[in-house]
Amino acid sequence: MRQIRIIFTSDIHGYFYPTDYLDRKRKPKGLLHIAQTFHKDGNTLILDGGDTLQGAPFSYYSQMKGRPDIAAELMNQAGYDAVTIGNHDFNYGYEYLQSFLNQLNAVCVCQNCINRETGDSAFPWRIFQLENGVCVGIVGAVTDFVNVWEKKENLSEIKISETYESIERAYHEVKDRVDITICLYHGGMECDTETGKILETSGENIGFKICSKLGFDLLLTGHQHMPINGRSICGTYVVQNACNADTYHEIKISLSDGIKISSKMIFASEIPMQDNILPFQNMEDEVQNWLDSVVGILPESLYPKEHLQMALEGSKLADFINQVQLEYTKAEISCTSLANKVPGLPQKVKVRDILLTYPFPNTLVVLEITGKILKAALERTAEYFSVKDGKIGISESFFKPKIEHYNFDFYRGVTYEVAYDKPKGQRISKIRINGIPIEENKKYHICMNNYRASGAGGYDMYKECRVVKQYGKDMFEILLEHISKMKNKQ
Repeated sequence: MRQIRIIFTSDIHGYFYPTDYLDRKRKPKGLLHIAQTFHKDGNTLILDGGDTLQGAPFSYYSQMKGRPDIAAELMNQAGYDAVTIGNHDFNYGYEYLQSFLNQLNAVCVCQNCINRETGDSAFPWRIFQLENGVCVGIVGAVTDFVNVWEKKENLSEIKISETYESIERAYHEVKDRVDITICLYHGGMECDTETGKILETSGENIGFKICSKLGFDLLLTGHQHMPINGRSICGTYVVQNACNADTYHEIKISLSDGIKISSKMIFASEIPMQDNILPFQNMEDEVQNWLDSVVGILPESLYPKEHLQMALEGSKLADFINQVQLEYTKAEISCTSLANKVPGLPQKVKVRDILLTYPFPNTLVVLEITGKILKAALERTAEYFSVKDGKIGISESFFKPKIEHYNFDFYRGVTYEVAYDKPKGQRISKIRINGIPIEENKKYHICMNNYRASGAGGYDMYKECRVVKQYGKDMFEILLEHISKMKNKQ
């Protein structure tokens, strides 16, 4: 009997160091913390499912300094063999991503990342032959919703082709050449893994489709940040990690009269802390010092409340962000959303507070919309609510297949009423801008982040709207400048 071992991480999001950056304390999390237990040998492969470069303040600071090599070196020290690309890995531009990959010892596999010049996959499937002779074929891919979300300039050298078709072709090319087939997929499950119930049909996540139509032995998923602790779906063994290096999977595969797979999800919190000097510690110290620098003083603290309460009553934090967006763009209306987990802004604001409250490198876009489109957008936002036994709650669609509080939008510059118990699409009424009822065909200007302007999150109505203006600065910089000016006024 031959055995191999797979170590699988995904969605690290720049959390290399043992901290959550809420403060300077070391905590049991991060790649450097979990990697101490990897224990690699000649029959072990260490794999990552993408979304490595963006997220934590450390990754933002590294990008500011033009240092993709740091992330590469930290992964090199962990011993990675192969990685795929996540949607957020494109956020800092393809040149930055390519520099990271060039300095990475691991090979990149991302079948649907296509070189625009040659028309071929920039990162095709690979075969690994281990010490015991087992041949492992790895096909990588990223959700093709990258095309929806990402700035066009960040995809100038490559394009993302249709995910399933790319995986299917690669699977048939590799399956007869190897003992084990692995799909390293930066995407998740569109169905409930226990019941098979369809949870989404957008195509953003197609893990169940891959399992049901192809014959991979192992599917390593990511993107959704929803742990799946090893289960067989249509004959394919599936796992998924949490995000920010809070978990990883150790997978054991035995080959003897067939293939047997088992796995264990290991929590970072279960691994003892070490008080050791970490690589690039000087850089991490720089990050922490930068994060602790005071930016400005707000009239009051802006902390979030429970998600449903904010959706029903409004949010001072979201309202502040909308105010900033309106002042910056001079649009009539603004919309914004809050991340699933948001610490909020204290009265005395530090860099740390801004970066953790608005962690994504979004830029602002002003769209020209009609009253009809505005109503459609408000109706989509109102789908957040459900009513059961007369009690207002949050719709299941915002929890499954992944948690999506960030697809509820808060608005400024427009008022409206919501009838929570009416069918979806019929809940919004009495829409007014500056106290004046909207007109269906009249045109208005609304500002939002580039993610939402792409139509992401179920806001398809924005896709065909005319772009009035796009801004190059990301929201972190805009908020930083705004709050800094408030400090000067004190």
